[in-house]
Amino acid sequence: MDAAWACAVDRAAGVADSTRRFFLSFRRPPPPQPGPNPTDILKRLQRQAFYDIMQLRDRQEKVEKVLTLFKSHKIGPFAEESTQVKGLVNFAGALALNSKEGTELDNSEANSGISSQFAFRTSVRKKDSLLAELATDSRYFYQENDLMGSPLVLSKVMYLAIVGDDISVAAVPVGARCDDFSTDPSIQEGQWVPNFHSSLRPPLLLKRHRRAAGLILKSQNFAASLAELISTAAKSNGEASSVFTGFGQISCKMCDDIKLTMSAAWHGPSAIPRKSKPTAGGCVDLELKFDEDSRVGAWVEVKRSNPRQLKWAVTLSDTPENDLGWGVSLRRGSEGVPERIQLEGFLNIHLGQNATLQPGVMFNLDGRRCAPAVVFRSSWFL
Repeated sequence: MDAAWACAVDRAAGVADSTRRFFLSFRRPPPPQPGPNPTDILKRLQRQAFYDIMQLRDRQEKVEKVLTLFKSHKIGPFAEESTQVKGLVNFAGALALNSKEGTELDNSEANSGISSQFAFRTSVRKKDSLLAELATDSRYFYQENDLMGSPLVLSKVMYLAIVGDDISVAAVPVGARCDDFSTDPSIQEGQWVPNFHSSLRPPLLLKRHRRAAGLILKSQNFAASLAELISTAAKSNGEASSVFTGFGQISCKMCDDIKLTMSAAWHGPSAIPRKSKPTAGGCVDLELKFDEDSRVGAWVEVKRSNPRQLKWAVTLSDTPENDLGWGVSLRRGSEGVPERIQLEGFLNIHLGQNATLQPGVMFNLDGRRCAPAVVFRSSWFL
């Protein structure tokens, strides 16, 4: 009885299990899980790349903005302009060939010594120029303290303003000279290159003044300039007084590159000379240039203290840049001996673009005495 009952229970359980599987076979299987969509992946990558690109662009704009602000807010008139610097070392030596009776050359141009100049030039507002010059001269030294040379001092400050194509205004608050207001454009462009031979010009034109201002007018074949220079002079009672020097220059360009230039300067205690107070002195300089290298010149200078003792000179020179040059000068009058006659001949040798040598011979004629001397000058550009 028990075995029959156990068999019936097993059969009923098997039938129930078969019935359950039969009904379950009619149910749909669950849908598979969806995989990643390639389109969504591309869209996501595009969004990330666009975000990164915008971040880089924003950083670039910030950097460009900072650079633009830095350039536009530079302080001073020299923004985005460069400063040119030149150095010049001059050496001059003289050896008297006749030492009898203590013969001396008595000419500042022939004294031995080394001088140096450093000039700084910068452009202001594209057209104007500002020049500063530092100079020293080893001819001024102290033997007692064994100090060779003199300190480097500010010798010139010049501002050249180009008002128009034909008008220029020059102001020199320190170390003015008449040549600063020359009508020759090369003089204005090369202020830091001094004259290769200063004896070819009147001493009054080369004299340093405290300050000056002038006007320069130029056209194609004609030019003129007018300037007023101020310096100081000591009186007999020890007081200092202002001395005014007027300068004028006219140049005319003729055919075949021939150019005639006439310069004049007069100086005295007042800017406007009167009959009761005539000017203390003056000079006239004539120069005829056949080209940029050849010239014939003559000048006369007179002082009020002794009008009969004239200083004058006649010069002839040909100094090409790439060839051997020469020059001769006949001069009357020096600082120590007004009646002395000096005859000088020299050669001009260019050693490239940075050096110039000038060996020469000088004859000092004082009455019946003739004192020859060997003169050597050189300029070295740095």
